[in-house]
Amino acid sequence: MRSPDLQSNRAYAHTIAGAIETCRRKLIGISGTPWLDARLLASHVTGLDASAIVAYGEHALPAQRRKQLEALTLRRAAGEPVAYLVGFKEFAGIRIGVDHRVLVPRPETEELVELVAHDWHGRNADILDLGTGSGAIACALAHLLTDAAFVASDVNREALDVAAHNVERLALAERVELIESDLFGRFAAHRRFDGIVANLPYVADGDPDLAADVERHEPALALRAGPDGLAVYRRMFERAPQHLRAGGRIYCECGPATARGLAEIAARAFPEREIRVYADRGGRERAVIVA
Repeated sequence: MRSPDLQSNRAYAHTIAGAIETCRRKLIGISGTPWLDARLLASHVTGLDASAIVAYGEHALPAQRRKQLEALTLRRAAGEPVAYLVGFKEFAGIRIGVDHRVLVPRPETEELVELVAHDWHGRNADILDLGTGSGAIACALAHLLTDAAFVASDVNREALDVAAHNVERLALAERVELIESDLFGRFAAHRRFDGIVANLPYVADGDPDLAADVERHEPALALRAGPDGLAVYRRMFERAPQHLRAGGRIYCECGPATARGLAEIAARAFPEREIRVYADRGGRERAVIVA
């Protein structure tokens, strides 16, 4: 005869809350946010939002759903990003669809969006998002800057397909134009913008600090940028002056290891402009701005 405690434990394991706890335990030491990851995966499997997951925690989770959650947990334990597993990432107040064709939008990029939104709030501006990837920056800015018009470009056709899905789903197609282009390659010489936002590859080849999970699962084309991590930005700044309107600004995301080098490149391209290096809330140099 089974003991009451054993029966109780087995019953709990078959509930939503129990399945989340099992998932969480398997991710300890692998994910930096095992509890959050477990809840996101459970929400994806059940179709319940964050509050409902808690409210219905004592309800039984059907066997098929448990198997789905177990499979996703194994993939997460192998380093696959949660955003790929659930198909989206919350970013700057909107939901951005993502998959293996694009990078997962980062929290530090939200700070870049905040900088741009602050400068152009209430203004009728033309803004270019270079290297748009999933379209996260362009969509977030279009959501915040309702008077502005946007062009979002990327060299990767597959990434643009993801961006197009996000633009359509967020009903932004009338304000966000998508262009397949290697930096400014497909832009007419006279095409100019008030603001240029660039989140281009800035990881040096062989950088030991790049997380192994990122290197294994996210697209290398969107990460690597030559021996010093600045190859793509050098190319961008060769053409940037002819595409920036008088009084316009350029906003470039970078890493702490590339910030100063990028600032020097920007200063050579715009010798009469102020070049600012922006530190994020954690004190790390994360952006260079041509002001």
